[in-house]
Amino acid sequence: MNHKQVTTLWCRVIVEELIRQGAGFFCISPGSRSTPLTLAVAANPNTRFRMFPDERSAGFYALGYARATGKPAVLICTSGTAVANYFPAVVEADADAQPMLVLSADRPFELLDAGANQTIRQQDIFGSYTRWSLELPEPGTGTPLASLLSTVDQAVKRSLGTPAGPVHLNLPFREPLEPESHDLAHPWVEPLRNWLASEQPWCRFEQPRTAPDADALTALRQILANAERPLFVAGSMNKADDAKAVGALADSLDIPLFADLTSGLRLSKACQPWQLAFQNETFAASFSPDVVIHFGGALIGKQPAMTLRKDPPFHYVVVRNHPGRFNPDHNVTLSIEASPAAVVSALSECRKPAEMGGCAALFSEVAHTIDTAVCAPDEPVNEISAPRIISSLTGNDHSLFVANSMPARDMDLYAAPKTDKPLRVELNRGVSGIDGIISTAAGFAAGLDKPAMLLIGDISFLHDLNALSLLAQAANPLIVIVLNNRGGGIFSFLPIASQTQRLDECFATPQSFSIESAARTFDLDYACPATNREFSDLYTEALERNDSLIIEIKSDRQANLLLHRTLKAQLDPIFEEADCFSTR
Repeated sequence: MNHKQVTTLWCRVIVEELIRQGAGFFCISPGSRSTPLTLAVAANPNTRFRMFPDERSAGFYALGYARATGKPAVLICTSGTAVANYFPAVVEADADAQPMLVLSADRPFELLDAGANQTIRQQDIFGSYTRWSLELPEPGTGTPLASLLSTVDQAVKRSLGTPAGPVHLNLPFREPLEPESHDLAHPWVEPLRNWLASEQPWCRFEQPRTAPDADALTALRQILANAERPLFVAGSMNKADDAKAVGALADSLDIPLFADLTSGLRLSKACQPWQLAFQNETFAASFSPDVVIHFGGALIGKQPAMTLRKDPPFHYVVVRNHPGRFNPDHNVTLSIEASPAAVVSALSECRKPAEMGGCAALFSEVAHTIDTAVCAPDEPVNEISAPRIISSLTGNDHSLFVANSMPARDMDLYAAPKTDKPLRVELNRGVSGIDGIISTAAGFAAGLDKPAMLLIGDISFLHDLNALSLLAQAANPLIVIVLNNRGGGIFSFLPIASQTQRLDECFATPQSFSIESAARTFDLDYACPATNREFSDLYTEALERNDSLIIEIKSDRQANLLLHRTLKAQLDPIFEEADCFSTR
């Protein structure tokens, strides 16, 4: 076999084994050095792939696909800065335990550190952010193809392991790069004879299942049995079964449940928005749980942690299926590595239900106040009413992606739980960046194979503007609601706002780009409703379509700050007069 034939077969074996391991969706960016991999993907009838001019957007698209499917998408790029543009998405995948496979093409050995064009040190470029990183040899018949197959198997296994995360394979190729037909009767291929004749992967693997430790469960039962003022916290959870189990347990034991937007429970009809209660100073001062059982990972809001720092609980238990440390306040007294659902099944009979006394009525009054104060039909649509309307109108045949900064906080605080079955909501909260949000939401919609909604701020929108090119295709219908307050609105809520005269210049960074022009540039429909009624009608109509749409909601940062403060002032008396926070 000549060099081109060896390289062609090398890449086709890699692609075929990825497909057999369930990693058959490829996000490819064009480039010369990656030609053998790209054409191997295109030549295989069982692949699904999409081309991306921008590797950064491709990385986040792959991240969104993983969030939707639980499977890794395979990223393929050429050498040089192309692979470096994956870095932000790799970091997010690492932090939030999302599977991802990066296959970067590279220059051969003789071109490294020799002044050759488009050549950088790619091996281990992502450092500690990968679950596994390996440089493959240059294609050659001296390398057994079986070792190539087992390497692919190990890459997929590591990506899907506990915790899941990104894996990087660096593949150097020597020119010529063009494909050439090859002879499968060659002795080099003979050991793969059975593999070629089958449709099975070279090596099957099963991921280990972590069962709760018996002694830890005994301790946890005792802690909960002795608790006088228990609190359940539902943080970030990737599996719907875990969220459902935690919600059911809190309901059956009548224990307050603080459900974060990332938990999968926040938009459940049975869930109460305790976020708003924790914002009230009187409640924060009087509510003192002696036991906190925290299921899952991090929270969006800081208020629960701030409240607990003032009067730490006697026991703080963390339950999540992840071996990493989750103890940002260093107050955890028991950590259990297991799925929340498995732990819940061991707790269901350990405590008799107790009466909470009037909390349903309390939160009904809270909801009425919010709807009256900011959601009146003929009032201007605003940064509180928009997430509330979105959450109340979006059905379970759609999904919701929320950008970081103020959109995440406002949806977490003011969403209106409506459906008995929680709405699927996703966020990039691993490291909470504002980059790549449109790309991630597009990949999320593609992975779910159904329309999705995206709530995003104007700076995040601008940060990923080129990703609008993904939305003009029918495969990716995405309704994008842009909250445009011409800058970083979150800085108006931070202490720095009252301590500098240079808030706009150095922090909010106001922008004057046209969202309508951006939509038209990428051949997307655009609308800009003025009132809550107009937005509700427009959004309801958009849900019935199968097309992408950009909806701009114009806002003012100072007016938005005042609106939040005014609403809080209206809600405070309700929480201060409530009688359902007393010690039980």
